[in-house]
Amino acid sequence: MPEKTPVKILDSSFFFLDIPMDGEFAIPHAVEEELKDIRAKSKLEALKAQGLIVCEPSEESRKKAVEASEKSGDIQVISSTDTDVIALALELGGSVVTDDFALSNTAQTLGLKVYPLQMRAAKKRRWKYRCTGCRKLHDSLGECDVCGALIKRMYK
Repeated sequence: MPEKTPVKILDSSFFFLDIPMDGEFAIPHAVEEELKDIRAKSKLEALKAQGLIVCEPSEESRKKAVEASEKSGDIQVISSTDTDVIALALELGGSVVTDDFALSNTAQTLGLKVYPLQMRAAKKRRWKYRCTGCRKLHDSLGECDVCGALIKRMYK
């Protein structure tokens, strides 16, 4: 008997591209709310007619997704919708379909499979934050408490 493929959790970017994909799909309500374009909404409605699941992840799964984004260093750039996509993938034992690097990186931190849409598959990374002036390392983006220069996210 062939093994059942896991449900694919779709990021908003999927609805703006014409890339064929088969299988079972799900999205959090936040993705549906982001879709304003008529073509994206039409694609959503067509997938709903074919069985697309729209549901909310639990607070526990959201918390795990936020913790993973902190661990990966993506917490400053990941959106609440991205967090819901990751949380739903955790709950449903699914994979993530996206071209968003921060979402992909955080999902991989949790051991989730990620399917890129147009980009090549992103490698898992850890980030650090370094002052552009004095080069001191910090815990987050902002201004340096030593020299006042901008702090940037850098590959560790």
